Amino acid sequence: MRSSPFLFFVLFAVFCTPAMAQEKSAPNKGVKKPPVSAPVQKWMDAENEMIDPLTKEQKESVFILRNKQSYIRAIGVAKRDIGNAVKSCSSKNPDMKKDMNDRFAQWKNAVDPIIKTAQKQLDADIDAQKIVKPSDFRSVMSLNDKAFEYDDKKIEKIVVTTKEACQGLVDSMNDTEDNMVQLLRQTLLPESVIKTRDKLNEKEQAKTEKKNVETVPASDKKAAE
Repeated sequence: MRSSPFLFFVLFAVFCTPAMAQEKSAPNKGVKKPPVSAPVQKWMDAENEMIDPLTKEQKESVFILRNKQSYIRAIGVAKRDIGNAVKSCSSKNPDMKKDMNDRFAQWKNAVDPIIKTAQKQLDADIDAQKIVKPSDFRSVMSLNDKAFEYDDKKIEKIVVTTKEACQGLVDSMNDTEDNMVQLLRQTLLPESVIKTRDKLNEKEQAKTEKKNVETVPASDKKAAE
């Protein structure tokens, strides 16, 4: 499987807040890399079966829609995690409770409407496309959600509740609010615009790589050979 470059925005920078500074995966008891989980494998098999008969261009269209779903879901998860952090911080720092909850309410008021708009647009786009049956598409996306939920539950998210970390969480909401609204707006872009942007990004990347090669000293090129 592959994904459109549209997927590779740096979501971690958006979601990482001072009050959620540590994330620990479940202990890896074996030396070998653990196998893909059953829910993930089930989703991968179902998606591959759906897209195998498609052309390259059709697959790109499917990936764009699937990636839009990933954005919407990721931001929903971030909202949940920030809400949990606000709750923990409020419990440990009662004097900060009102300010934290007021700011989080403002944050949700800014993000929630565009989440609803983005989901509505995605649903309309899935129904409008003629590449695969909308019901088949939604079935695969449901498996994708279950795979994400399965792996997400294996991650222990530790909320740091010192006054400094909680204040940092409040301060960070300005950035996360703006970034998430911007990311959600990307999901509202027409497919043609996304594909055009992807192609331009690929061309710019190729130019940069070519420029980097041309600027390597001859002595370094010989050594590399």
